[in-house]
Amino acid sequence: MSVHPRIVADDFPATVRFYADLLGEPEKVVADFEYASFDSAGETVLAVLGRRAAETVLPVGRGDGGVLVVVPVPDVDTTVAALPAGTVVAAPADRPGWGVRSAYLRDPEGNLVEVQTWLPR
Repeated sequence: MSVHPRIVADDFPATVRFYADLLGEPEKVVADFEYASFDSAGETVLAVLGRRAAETVLPVGRGDGGVLVVVPVPDVDTTVAALPAGTVVAAPADRPGWGVRSAYLRDPEGNLVEVQTWLPR
């Protein structure tokens, strides 16, 4: 799993189409959850997530721009425990539909960051 950007899109279909025109068809699309990933050599290089879906797991609003950075870590809970107070905006939680455990943070500039670890299969 590699670090990659995730676009939070108000118009999921149009945003996926835009990036498909640039990058080719997405490797994975979960239309009912509004998620698509564009992969290269088995690794996600860009993901698109509909804003409604994003809002189910974190407090993201239009003022947040539209990009968050996804960072894989060995253990989400250990990583979050080591962070300064006030950094975490959504505590670690399993996301079985995504196959990950993740938490959401804000960097010093206020940008959203997702840290994640694959769940055991």
